[in-house]
Amino acid sequence: MAFMQRMPANVVRFVGFRNKVHKLKVINMNGKTIDMNLRRQKNGDAVRYAIEGWPMFMKDNGLRLGDTLHFTFVSAGNLLIFSHVDGVNAG
Repeated sequence: MAFMQRMPANVVRFVGFRNKVHKLKVINMNGKTIDMNLRRQKNGDAVRYAIEGWPMFMKDNGLRLGDTLHFTFVSAGNLLIFSHVDGVNAG
């Protein structure tokens, strides 16, 4: 299982993340809010951001590797809203 989920590079650029750690609020499909950290990591010459605590989020929400997750990101308040999942074995 993945230890961290990485924030897509285009979202990081759009939002303008620059700090080493950003607070991130994630709302699951049941409306529960989870506080997580978004931590900067070096990736060669580039920088990427990883969401800490991802394995627990996956377990708590019954997610599996290979599932496609859909989120809405609200930059005001660094809010990530989990809207739906396309399961790895769906369809």
